[in-house]
Amino acid sequence: MQVAYVILWWLALELIGLVSFPLVSRVCVRLKDKGYAISKIFGLLFLTFLTWLFSSIHLLQFGYAGIILSLAVLAALSLYFGRENLKIKNWPRKQMLTSELVFAVSFIAFLLVMWGEPDIFYGGADYFMDFAFMNSILQGGYFPPVDPWFAGETLPYYYGGHLSVASLTMLTNVPPEIAFNIAVAMFFALTASASYGLGYNLTGRRLYGVLTLVFVCFTGFLTGTYQLIGYVYHTSILGAPYIEAPNIAEWMMNFDFWSAPWVLPGAMAQYPYYTFLAGTLHAFMMSIPFQLMFITLVYALFKRSRGAGEISRADTAIEIAVLGVCLGFFSIVNTWEYPVYAIFLVAAYILLRMRRGWKSTFGVPAAIIAVSLLLYLPYFLTRGMGGVGGIDFVVCEGMLVIEPTDFAGFFEAIGLFLFLILSLLVVLPRWGMPRIKESIAAAMKGRLPAIIAAIAFLSAILVAVFTGLHVLIAAVPMILVPLYYIFRKKTKSTREFVLLLVLIGGALALFCELFYIDDMYGQPWERFNTVFKIYVPLWIFLGISSAYAVFYFLRNTRIRWVKAGWIVVLAAFIIAICIHPIASTVSATGGRQVGWGLTRGTLDGMAYLETIYEDDYAAIKWLNENIDGSHVILEAPGAVFQYTSRVSTFTGLPTVIGWTSWEVMWRGDFGAVEDRERDVNAVYNASDNVEAIDLLQTYDVRYIYIGSVERDRYTEEGLQKFADLTDYYSVVYENGSVAIYEVLEE
Repeated sequence: MQVAYVILWWLALELIGLVSFPLVSRVCVRLKDKGYAISKIFGLLFLTFLTWLFSSIHLLQFGYAGIILSLAVLAALSLYFGRENLKIKNWPRKQMLTSELVFAVSFIAFLLVMWGEPDIFYGGADYFMDFAFMNSILQGGYFPPVDPWFAGETLPYYYGGHLSVASLTMLTNVPPEIAFNIAVAMFFALTASASYGLGYNLTGRRLYGVLTLVFVCFTGFLTGTYQLIGYVYHTSILGAPYIEAPNIAEWMMNFDFWSAPWVLPGAMAQYPYYTFLAGTLHAFMMSIPFQLMFITLVYALFKRSRGAGEISRADTAIEIAVLGVCLGFFSIVNTWEYPVYAIFLVAAYILLRMRRGWKSTFGVPAAIIAVSLLLYLPYFLTRGMGGVGGIDFVVCEGMLVIEPTDFAGFFEAIGLFLFLILSLLVVLPRWGMPRIKESIAAAMKGRLPAIIAAIAFLSAILVAVFTGLHVLIAAVPMILVPLYYIFRKKTKSTREFVLLLVLIGGALALFCELFYIDDMYGQPWERFNTVFKIYVPLWIFLGISSAYAVFYFLRNTRIRWVKAGWIVVLAAFIIAICIHPIASTVSATGGRQVGWGLTRGTLDGMAYLETIYEDDYAAIKWLNENIDGSHVILEAPGAVFQYTSRVSTFTGLPTVIGWTSWEVMWRGDFGAVEDRERDVNAVYNASDNVEAIDLLQTYDVRYIYIGSVERDRYTEEGLQKFADLTDYYSVVYENGSVAIYEVLEE
């Protein structure tokens, strides 16, 4: 049956992609694959946007009818505006088949990964949070959705990715606990196909499409190599954890991949494959394919701007509308990425001169940003800043308030990309090695920019040495050299587009060293979220440009021994950065160093509950099958990464207070969370039923859940009152340690 669910999900996604392709191909008309590699992502984004919009303006509640209407509107828009691209004989069929093959292999491969680690587990990551969001949306109603862990209030967190999964779940009628794991594999496959497509479109070579896929989707930190060397020599290498094992197979089974993201001080920096392997539908993971889609769209429009003739008003309007919807989508899928891609968009239009005339150069991106804000206005009006207090400097009163990243840690995280980008920057002047003096002299024709860049770089080195901001040594040339070559070249080409990606990547790395987003984290974790959220787009920008750097270096290096030596170094680097993801996969799907692994050989994320929490499992199944509507259910207050808030998580029914630490972080309000926690405890423990009833009415509680968590936490006398006072409470379910009571109306 689970295979049937996978096929149904796949077919739905194929339908969405095919429906969207005519419109995508109009925007991406000058790409070799006409944008087919991103058509599924594009369609899923627009389907989600329309479904969200209809519900946000109270036209239709979230449900099957709204999703079908959204699909019909998407089809109508695509067929009308892409009507010139409907002839199948003009479609790039070979590229389409290749893209489908990449998607299929990636999807099946990652389904097998999820088959080995399906548990929607409470420890180690945000499985409970993400599943609770998804189930809350599936309860229906208008948007914004109800917060399942703060009854009576709406979600204070971005939920666009969860909505896209909920929409496909409802469209295909796949059980949520299975859809959760299928969706993780889907996002990986969408990322793989988009990465391949972008690499192929940038270079015109399938090999570099595959290389882009590998760099973006699979490579990891050098930590794995350090750990392997430590295993061989029985010692810790550069702080990497050392694991004793009788053989390499056992070493991989016991591999501790949890420690990999902690390569930067006071922060967790994850690479994309790690986020997919963790197997949770977190916002920064679900946004990855949408980021690649946006970069592809900007590149497609850049390519179109290089063509002959003026761009029509109709195409300009489509350009503004499409990019406006796609840019604005970041605000609801992962708000942190909205400013990143808004800056990238503006930089692309201005630095690459994507429109003729200064009026259009500035006017078009301004219009796109305006559309992105206007279309998503209902979201901005219903969501506050939560615990975010603005942007702060890492230097305060002449002192570093945050421990900076040393170069060793930075190299451990993105060493391959630094090597390849340095290779790209070195080969840009097209040195004639036999006549290197003449080549240098030719490169120095524009003396003033070169002198300014040299001074800036030397200054960066001095600042890095005296302040400890070692990242400046890499980030400054990654910004200045691309700027120099972008300005120098009058007619912009794909090379200049890739240099812009390098520039943005360098700027993101520099931002994380100079600034941090002020949130609820205190010392020494002030920049935890800043690095956590920004290093994923940083990886994407650098991964794409690094794959292109391989293509550019090999094509422009004529000396055989230089090329051969460089290839050897590259091969060694690739092997080194693949050790961590390979060992992590073995450990996660069959090893012993993970927090889950309770169930294997299924896509059912709830299956482990039946084994270790049998009574809760049966009760939750009953609730999902018998309770209609989003009624408030009382359960014990939640604690982060503990087996709490399980009822609201697995049903989507809101509870008075879920994981308290997360609610404090989202809302920035300790008092409200503490009040609710105290009130819930009072309801369960109260011997005076008058107080309990008053509190239940305050939060509009309809059901009271008593399971092993509540029996361990509260007094027997307090819990017994629900069974004794039949005028106030009626038992609607009872099995083993679980009893569910309905609060009767007076």
